[in-house]
Amino acid sequence: MLKNMKKLLLCILVGSLFLGEMNAQEVATMDGQVPDSLLKTFTMEEITVTGARGSMLQQVSEDDVRMLNPSQLSIYKVINMLPSLHQQSVDPYGLADISNYHESFRFRGVEATSGGVPATTANVEELPITGRPGGGASIYDLENFENLTIYTGGIPANKGHGLANVGGKIDMQVQRPGDGLDLQLKQDMGSSDWYRKSYVRVSSGDLPLGVGSFLSYSNTFMDKWKGDGSSTRNNAMFGLTKDFKDKLKVEAFALYNKSKIHTYRSLSYDQISNLSENYELDFSNDPNDLYYYDYNRNEFEDWQFFANIEFKPTASSTLSLKPYYWSDEGYYMETVTLSTGANMVRRWDIEHDVKGVLAQYKYSLFGADFDAGYLYHTQERPGPPTSWKLYAVQNGELVFKKWAVLSNKSNHEMHSPYLATKYRWGNVLVEGGLKYIYYKLPQLITYKTMGIGDVSYEDALATNPEIEDSASTSGSKIEKGLFPNLSLSYLLKSNLTAHVSYGKNYVYHVDIYPYFNSQKSKFYSKGITFQQIWDKKEMEVSHNFELGLRYIAQNWRIDPVIYFSIHKNKQAIFYDEELDATYPQNAADANGYGFEVEAEATPTSAIKCYASFSFNRFYFSENIYNSSGDLIDVEGNQVPDAPKFLLKGFVSYTISKFSFSPILRYTSERYGDIAHEEKIDGAATVDLDITYRDQIFGLKNLGVSLTFMNIFDKEYVSLINTSDYKTLGSSSYQVGAPFTVVASISLDY
Repeated sequence: MLKNMKKLLLCILVGSLFLGEMNAQEVATMDGQVPDSLLKTFTMEEITVTGARGSMLQQVSEDDVRMLNPSQLSIYKVINMLPSLHQQSVDPYGLADISNYHESFRFRGVEATSGGVPATTANVEELPITGRPGGGASIYDLENFENLTIYTGGIPANKGHGLANVGGKIDMQVQRPGDGLDLQLKQDMGSSDWYRKSYVRVSSGDLPLGVGSFLSYSNTFMDKWKGDGSSTRNNAMFGLTKDFKDKLKVEAFALYNKSKIHTYRSLSYDQISNLSENYELDFSNDPNDLYYYDYNRNEFEDWQFFANIEFKPTASSTLSLKPYYWSDEGYYMETVTLSTGANMVRRWDIEHDVKGVLAQYKYSLFGADFDAGYLYHTQERPGPPTSWKLYAVQNGELVFKKWAVLSNKSNHEMHSPYLATKYRWGNVLVEGGLKYIYYKLPQLITYKTMGIGDVSYEDALATNPEIEDSASTSGSKIEKGLFPNLSLSYLLKSNLTAHVSYGKNYVYHVDIYPYFNSQKSKFYSKGITFQQIWDKKEMEVSHNFELGLRYIAQNWRIDPVIYFSIHKNKQAIFYDEELDATYPQNAADANGYGFEVEAEATPTSAIKCYASFSFNRFYFSENIYNSSGDLIDVEGNQVPDAPKFLLKGFVSYTISKFSFSPILRYTSERYGDIAHEEKIDGAATVDLDITYRDQIFGLKNLGVSLTFMNIFDKEYVSLINTSDYKTLGSSSYQVGAPFTVVASISLDY
């Protein structure tokens, strides 16, 4: 026992994990894929997580990923052990983690989708059918997915589809039905303040005519851990698969989700500077207060359908069509501070559809593998918003004051053909591709709202309001470009591989519209129209370079990587003294570089260890100037909410059928503003997971676990409500959840 404890201590010091015995000769492949021998098929509460850097697929398959995210509600909590991935939460379960209507999540310091980007970082079956603003990021039960693949750096042309991929992309793969009848049950209960989730899934692969199917349902309730309010969520998912004699495969999936979430109150920098005093400060329970908790909530109902139709014309080729449709309807309510300094309650109604199709043709020719495809994608606004209404409070009731925004319905539209190829020559693997982006942005029409009362969006438009030309665009704007990627992998030894890669990524921000609308009089006083500012906006692009190694021994591996990125046309929000207004423009360039390393090991059959370390530097490479020529000195400053250092790791120690897994996460200091006037101290949190697994009473699997999160009850700042381009002191903050205990039991028949 003492000998094992010494090995355990050594494992912690070197920071590594491995999930099973490995043979170096079997592992070192050159096709960029993780060998099947290293992958594990998990049951309902478990998932396989894979990371992709350049052309090297990098795997972190935990024995029990559930311990990283017991609720299985947040995509980002599952993957945040990987290096250079920074995620923070305001609640222990991830359901209320929203910052600026997006998830608080960064790849290598880069904020991927916040700042007015109508998308998220997560795709499903390669399809861009998650999105923000709206309810699209928490509509999936992760128990229904068997694989998450994370792409950082230069993204291959045949991956990372959608309206943005500048920081990286996540792709989720649905868990298909098995060969026979399978019943999965799971019940979670937790503290802070009270949490429960019930999940059931029935699947069968032996129905008549060779049809496989699954049906799942979950019900979730979560009290807020501070203040009044709660969250509820109901989710159902259905899948149907059919193979036709290896020539044709048809798969169809449908999903329904309805959620109502009370949010947490953001704090000012002065308040978090006295953290112990304000740690549990939240919204009030007085309906006469503008900061009443029930004036700060969101509610969404979502329907989604997607399919995969595959046909094999020959033994070496596959043609597939993946149509998709998603309907998202609901609203945000929140207390806001207007540019005049007054506080009001804003309601943002959202009703939009997303639809499209991904066509792919994969074939082999002259020893090379090719993937040619085309994505057509269209989605209704928002963003930017189409409907904002403002309310005051009178006698404990909301009283309508005015419309802040009334705009037309219009669509984002993207056409994206691509070609990707892979060729192996001896010990060398070459992968490359080219993607063309044709992005048609929505036309933005602003209506005058004088005399329009507290009616629905449709009824407001039915009044035939007058168009405000100076706050509208004359037509749709088009952005287009070519986005190449190229990588080279070389097998130096049977257990040592090197890779180098380049890729160009993109993003487009549309949040200039609400900035302009809230300050129209200031722009009009100088004769500036929205069209003039809109025309100056450009697509932000990043050029990503990477060099890495992978060394695999018999029972351990290590993957060091260095990278460099150049961001052109980076968006920055600046203050214009001449206008006395703030607004965003693509007025700056930025650079990023860093080092990251993962290590895994199994010193003994009873000990499994993992650690990741990353140093990420992402900063403006030049000062920013406003339209009056005044300098904003930000050159060299790390962007907000981007820690330079991240250290994460866990150790699993197994005794009989029990496993004990302490988990450590350390985040270095950050800043809440680009001027570095609002410093946030670094913080370390420790979790502990205890799990019992067995196959008894005829069960395929019985799992019982206790997860202790933030076991030292550390008080720290988690979410920073900001953007990496904000230069003003307008950031706000959320604190992390206190000590929390989650109990879970899962049965698989």
